[in-house]
Amino acid sequence: MPVLTTGPRDPTGPRHLTLDNGLQLVGVRRPGSPLAALRLRIDVGSADEAPGEHGLAHALEHLVVRCSMGGGRVADGALVEAATGRPHTSYDALVRTADSATAGDVLGAAFRQLTPDTRHLADELAAIRRERAQRTADVRWRVQEAMFAALCPDTPYAHPVLGDPGTVDGLTREAVHRFHSRWYHPSRATLVIGSDRVDEELAALAERARLWAPGHSRTESRAAAPPPDGHAVVSEAAGAGRRAVAVGFTEPGTPCDTDAGLALARRSVRAARGIDVLRLRLRSHTCTWVMLSATDESAAVRSVAAALRAVRELLLGPDGAALLRTEALIPELRSAEDIQQSVADASDASDASDRIPAARPTTATGVGEVADVIARWQRRFAALPEGPAA
Repeated sequence: MPVLTTGPRDPTGPRHLTLDNGLQLVGVRRPGSPLAALRLRIDVGSADEAPGEHGLAHALEHLVVRCSMGGGRVADGALVEAATGRPHTSYDALVRTADSATAGDVLGAAFRQLTPDTRHLADELAAIRRERAQRTADVRWRVQEAMFAALCPDTPYAHPVLGDPGTVDGLTREAVHRFHSRWYHPSRATLVIGSDRVDEELAALAERARLWAPGHSRTESRAAAPPPDGHAVVSEAAGAGRRAVAVGFTEPGTPCDTDAGLALARRSVRAARGIDVLRLRLRSHTCTWVMLSATDESAAVRSVAAALRAVRELLLGPDGAALLRTEALIPELRSAEDIQQSVADASDASDASDRIPAARPTTATGVGEVADVIARWQRRFAALPEGPAA
């Protein structure tokens, strides 16, 4: 029997079901929404690839949608969107509430045994080659991948999600089947649904999910080696005397997950200085980075540290509360109405051992809390060797 729990700190928050096959079901309440958003997250990404497998997680994403999900079409036309990252792979569907059970079945097909025919495999490998050509033509993508390689040396997080072209081009049906059988099991997955009738939808999904037989038992797989606690500054010439620069650092744990001011800090920095502070959770570590254009790497580091310091001073000044409210809080509260973002947030929060999602900003989130997040970023960026003295 599935076990139903709610977060002990918020009985009205997300609902959690654990099925006998290990699948985690999470329900997010979205009163009044005519739509239902679903996300199936499989805990396998490029970081789980062994040497000789680089690119298999991404190739599998393409093949699961094409073969197992029949192209990913739900009911009257909604399409499943899929993405592979370093920590995991996700499949998303946005449908009418009445079609949520059908969407669940389409996503659940990901667990069926996968042995694509030769034509489907060739078609998807051709699509991946086109995607690679588009990505590698983008200097920002190349610099970002170089940053991860520098931040995570000698770990699986270092190689690109798209993998090694030779490995992908030589992919066989047997290799696809082996990789899928090793990783695509309900016990490695979380399915999140956001809906107006979340309790009814969870109960219906739980009943149907028992039929999502993977056709193979769970196998033990190695854990990805964690990245080190470190920093990197990498760049590439971008023309006109400018360079595309990535400035980033990794640190253990998830230091910002409990900060309701994280989203507001990002919005404040973006609104006041046009800099987007990006963050990616790498299971045991968190990577935080900035991409920008500068004359050289040293100038980029100084620019980031100076911009963060300036935004913090603005927030702590006489007009700080007004800036926070108009440029960060109100846009963030509006974005909270996005049902797909709510489902994505709940999916990310399921990494936490106590299964409590990160706090969302509210009208009570203060300037000081947001300024503290920015100050921590400033200290880390300013401490880089290429930057000014901390």
